[in-house]
Amino acid sequence: MVHQLREALLVAERLEFDVIELSISTMIFDYSLGTVFGGEFLDLLQRAKPRFHVNIFPSDPRDGELGMSDPSPYPRSLALRRLIRVIEFFEAQHPMGLYVIHAGAARYAGATHLASLRHALTALDTLYPGLPLAIINDWQGTVLARPQVFLELLDATPNLRFVLNTGLAWRSVDYDRDSYAWYLRSLKRFDDRLAEIHWSSGAPGAGPNRPLHVVSDNGLDVVRTLGMLGRNPAVVHLFETVGLHQHALARERRCLYDARLVY
Repeated sequence: MVHQLREALLVAERLEFDVIELSISTMIFDYSLGTVFGGEFLDLLQRAKPRFHVNIFPSDPRDGELGMSDPSPYPRSLALRRLIRVIEFFEAQHPMGLYVIHAGAARYAGATHLASLRHALTALDTLYPGLPLAIINDWQGTVLARPQVFLELLDATPNLRFVLNTGLAWRSVDYDRDSYAWYLRSLKRFDDRLAEIHWSSGAPGAGPNRPLHVVSDNGLDVVRTLGMLGRNPAVVHLFETVGLHQHALARERRCLYDARLVY
């Protein structure tokens, strides 16, 4: 992890990136936050110029965990306590600029999960008023995968900020351009709450992480997405596609920059 962070910091400096997003899996959590993110890793965080965000427990519907949207109070409280441990670790050691959270896997009707999720979000807001939290649209099989459910949550929770993963949004409408445009228009009314855009293409046959620069008849419309959602200068743009490969990251950044000029 220390080696990866060193490399990420070098790439961020060369490409003039302002934000690096860490990711915490359940495996890392079980191993020990202090072991993974303490010591030399923490020293690097504290000396680094870029800001840091953290993506906490990215959803995998195959793991069977319902997380903080679990309709049963006890499992939901366990998921919340785990999330709180992560938040308190970083708030004590090196506060993050943003904590990206996930609703978890879907097992019941959307309304059932949303009611439970709102209870959990209220608890977090009570414990940490003003904490920079944002919830993300997610993989198929999770609570917030479907556009209608994600929009319903944002409608019902006026102060909730959100993160948009473009590839997963594109996939959630079965790669239909008109439906994707509708989704973006629907999200536009919440643009003052958009915290991040996770850029990935989601072209069919290549998964949600197809590079932005790959031309595809069915690929993500980067220009349209930027035109409808990416204008706010406060929004952070992150690339999920190419890891720490400097040349590929530079290519993706150029694609995004060119789209801004074209639109």
